[in-house]
Amino acid sequence: MRPLIYGVVLLTILCAAIANWHVPKIGLNLWTLRKVSDAEFAVMRQDAERLVRGGVVQGARRPGERYFEVSCHGKPVMLVDNSMERLVMVLFADRWIDVPCAVPLMLHWSGRILAERARA
Repeated sequence: MRPLIYGVVLLTILCAAIANWHVPKIGLNLWTLRKVSDAEFAVMRQDAERLVRGGVVQGARRPGERYFEVSCHGKPVMLVDNSMERLVMVLFADRWIDVPCAVPLMLHWSGRILAERARA
């Protein structure tokens, strides 16, 4: 019985080590900016739909929710949420997620992000 218990413990440790090694480490960029009006947020979504190359911009799933997601090649790369006290932009980036499709959008928004960060 004792060798069986040792075998299970060793197998559990080995599985945890392999899982930790294979779990993707996601780079996360987070910006919080001043909350924008509904009209400004609609323009931001239109910018995203126009500037994201080879990706998809998905809106809120329920009416009244104020966020959208950007996906590239089926993987989520960005979330923009204006439903709380601040506008929150989250960019997921690592070697497994292809973000070049969102680069034109980020370049377009970079002036706003930098100006807002300078004020904070």
